[in-house]
Amino acid sequence: MIDLTKLPPPAVIEELDFEALVTVHKQDLLQRQPSAANVLALPSEPLVKQIEAFSYREMLLRGRINDASRANLLAFASGTDLDHKGAFYNLARMPGEADERYRSRIQLRIAALAGNGTAEQYRLLALSASANVRDANVTSSTPGSIAVVLWLIDASQAQATSAAVLAAMNAPNARPLGVPVSMAVARPVALNVTATLWREASAPADIVTKITASFMASLATYSSLGRSVPQSWVTAQLQQPGISRVEFPVAGHPAGNTVLAADEYAIAGIITLTDGGVA
Repeated sequence: MIDLTKLPPPAVIEELDFEALVTVHKQDLLQRQPSAANVLALPSEPLVKQIEAFSYREMLLRGRINDASRANLLAFASGTDLDHKGAFYNLARMPGEADERYRSRIQLRIAALAGNGTAEQYRLLALSASANVRDANVTSSTPGSIAVVLWLIDASQAQATSAAVLAAMNAPNARPLGVPVSMAVARPVALNVTATLWREASAPADIVTKITASFMASLATYSSLGRSVPQSWVTAQLQQPGISRVEFPVAGHPAGNTVLAADEYAIAGIITLTDGGVA
């Protein structure tokens, strides 16, 4: 599916510039009344104040138009505006569901309109069956059968979540008749990283501590079902401004490429980042 975060800025959204509006209205007035040129050069002139007030009100109006335009775009709609986008596709927000998750389900719903049996349809069913499903992977290694792997938020609820998803997929109109569906829970794969980070002289003393925290957050965002983690990605996360070089003293921590299967996802294992000092 299209990554909505990578779309170019929509042309319908206008950049607002108060000073530019004031200039436009002054020029418009001068075309209509050239004799006003002398007073328009005085900041304290009441006519200038009126133009500024008019320009400010116009800027507020243009801003409201921008907001209305964003509310009609799936990439920007939020809150109740997003609820109405989902309602158009007959897909309601789940209780307590965050905008980003709901937005992803709406995308899946649109893709699933091609008909039951698509991968998007099965993912949509899984995500809609339980809020405990972070994501799902759908494969068909054997013709005529479907294998669904669930990536769960709370692994302790695996049995109940799997049962809820399987029931949703076996519901009437959920899938083509005669297509068996198997269910499994994805397995976490620990990514171990042992690295020495050498600082530039201008870098703060606590930079390694900050990079450790940011690496954990980046991995959580980067990780997805079946997505391998190459060493080059790890290096890029550690080679932050202020770090002169990164070394991996322990072979395999990380591997050149941590390859993951379709039913696996990466999590942080033993992360040991050592401050090597100033290079």
